[in-house]
Amino acid sequence: MMILSGTVIVQVNSSGSALLGMPQADLIGQDATVLFKDFPDLPVAEEDQPGGYASAARVAVGPQAGQTVCLSLRALDGQGGDAGSPTGQCIVSLRAASAQTEQLSAQLRDSEAQYRSIFENAQEGIYQTTPDGRYLRVNPALARIYGYSSPDALMAGLTDIASQLYVDADRRTAFLGLMDRDGVVHDFEARIFRQDGTVIWITENARCVRDASGQIRYYEGTVEDISERRQREEEIRLLAQVFDSTAEGIAVLDTGGRVYAVNPAFTAVTGHDPADLTGQVLPLVADGLHERSYLTTILERVRDSGTYNGEIFAARRNGEVFPAELSVAPVRLPDGTISHFVLHVADITSRKSDEAYVRFHANYDMLTRLPNRRLVIERLEQALEKCLAEGRKGCVLFLDLDRFKVINDTYGHGVGDELLRMVAKRLRHCTKPDDTIGRLGGDEFLILMTDVAQDQDGIDMADKVLYSLSEQFCLPSIGISYFPDHGRTVSDILRTADIAMYQSKKNAVRRYTVYDPSLSQSTPELLSLENDLRLAAARGELELYYQPKVCAHSMDVQGAEALVRWRHPVMGMVNPAEFIPIAEETGLIVPIGRWVLRRACLQMVRWLRNGMDIPSVSVNVSVRQFQDPAFVVSVAQILEETGLSPSRLDLEITESVMSGDVTRAVAILHELKDLGVTLSMDDFGTGYSSLNYLKTFPIDTLKIDQTFVRDAARNPKDAAIVTTIVTLAQNLGFSVVAEGVETSDHAALLRDMGCHTFQGYWIAKPLPAAEFGGFWHERLVLKEPQKV
Repeated sequence: MMILSGTVIVQVNSSGSALLGMPQADLIGQDATVLFKDFPDLPVAEEDQPGGYASAARVAVGPQAGQTVCLSLRALDGQGGDAGSPTGQCIVSLRAASAQTEQLSAQLRDSEAQYRSIFENAQEGIYQTTPDGRYLRVNPALARIYGYSSPDALMAGLTDIASQLYVDADRRTAFLGLMDRDGVVHDFEARIFRQDGTVIWITENARCVRDASGQIRYYEGTVEDISERRQREEEIRLLAQVFDSTAEGIAVLDTGGRVYAVNPAFTAVTGHDPADLTGQVLPLVADGLHERSYLTTILERVRDSGTYNGEIFAARRNGEVFPAELSVAPVRLPDGTISHFVLHVADITSRKSDEAYVRFHANYDMLTRLPNRRLVIERLEQALEKCLAEGRKGCVLFLDLDRFKVINDTYGHGVGDELLRMVAKRLRHCTKPDDTIGRLGGDEFLILMTDVAQDQDGIDMADKVLYSLSEQFCLPSIGISYFPDHGRTVSDILRTADIAMYQSKKNAVRRYTVYDPSLSQSTPELLSLENDLRLAAARGELELYYQPKVCAHSMDVQGAEALVRWRHPVMGMVNPAEFIPIAEETGLIVPIGRWVLRRACLQMVRWLRNGMDIPSVSVNVSVRQFQDPAFVVSVAQILEETGLSPSRLDLEITESVMSGDVTRAVAILHELKDLGVTLSMDDFGTGYSSLNYLKTFPIDTLKIDQTFVRDAARNPKDAAIVTTIVTLAQNLGFSVVAEGVETSDHAALLRDMGCHTFQGYWIAKPLPAAEFGGFWHERLVLKEPQKV
């Protein structure tokens, strides 16, 4: 036995001296930590020594060096003491350690080393905390999870777990409640702040450690960072929500093509109940329209190429067949193996209907339901190519109704339109199924015969047409051209047929003419007209008329459309339908268009100076003008020279400007908009690109073509088209102008449809500038209060 003061030996008995093999005098004053190697080494309380601690240590000095002895410590006051404490005295009992004791001591040290290794190297955070929220002990993993550099830094920094750690303080309250009630917490999830302020998700497993009296000594537990898992769970939840809420039908198949899952949209599209489909081969493709193994073939293709996109005929549960867009993609495991297939199914019945509608409008004339110029030329190109390849002959009959303009002017456009429909109907009865009848525009029709045996075939067709139209109709003039004899290109064929047709107009007896090369040199009238047109502007023969555009409700003048007229010194007023095509064909339309633009701007400036506050003047732009490289520059120059504000100029274009380089056309439109002018799309609804390019055009106004307006009051389909155009323009932020308003019924119907601007004979015919000024003043007077 010996007595220590702090760690210094102050007394030792003879038994102790003998055990250690050193004189008592030599032991007194020695430092116990030097005398005993590893003393004390993690003292453990012995049950038979209340208030004391025991440990084993090797004697480091004296003859017994290397011998292991057992040490029992007891404070002089009877309380357990700390052998390493620098103050206070304690009694140390010594006894020689047996071999068994040494073995147990070694095992204890090994166990402690293993525990410490596990504690220090665990990937999960491990902690001991007091119930009031202070950390007693933490491992490096917990410090890393919480963003601290070391366990000591964590324990020093986190002194109040409830307020410093938890994002939601109520979660700490819930944790303490569970510990108090159950003494244990499993998989407790919460959001916590890391040291840098970032938020992560953790899960805890903990238990209460109690003393012999049942009082809580501390909590101990483990912590795991589950932020990535929560993120994956959120992604899965979101994907599940998308899967359930998307409007597109989705089916997930296993590698054998059996249904794993379908979403509600798939059920809505196909009518199949998910419970009936699960585990079954998907009954999607329509029997009779596809092979039974068609879906299996698609899945095999996906295995090889990776994806599939296409259109199929699908079948609903009730057997109804519908067109569907189908896409299939594989779901692969990390090793690249396919585990499932994902099918996207969309009912495209409506889209197909819309496409058919657009194709019809693109290829057919809405008034007569005949192929339009575009489709006729396409079929003529195909027929010409076939004839050239196979050595066959085809024929074109070009028809122009005589005095049709007189009928329109005398009886109105409604009667004229009905006449065109009747002509189309009778022409259908004259032709064979393989022939094509088309309306090129206005009162011009074309019959295409793709395989003729002899030249007489064209004449026979002309006689049949003349006979069919002879009763109560105005007769046509017909030009006949054979290809490839009279032309090896489409433009040459149409040109020669047109020349022959004009020759027929001169013949009062024979209403048709077969083209002959001599006719190309014997058209002095046309050549004279072209030559006169070249000098018309210089001679002052061209004039501008202005047709008012008015507000549908107040009838205020909203603008004026400038229209060119030719007062020939001999022929009088030449119909624009006669000289405009010549100007287009010869390129004269470019200088004429520039003249029209300058005169319209000058007239607008004069009106404004005279107090006529007309919002804008509209000028038509032909395709040839639009394609002129100097067009945008000329517009800018004319605006600068005349001093007209660009916002007062409206340029009217047609969809035909998109027939060439679309990208360049859109760029030109943007350049014009940059000048500050406004843009209107004329004759909307009659061209191919209406819906296709509408979102691309930087336009301000849509002009509804008069062919729709005239029959809107009596034809539900025309009325529906007008309503659709008005609604479309309103939704896209465009203004709308209705052309061809000829009656009060037209006006009333258009007002109900929401159209706010009218133009047509019911308002006024195109007027010379002076008469237009009178019209404007008359409207102004009508607005002023009447004097009594």
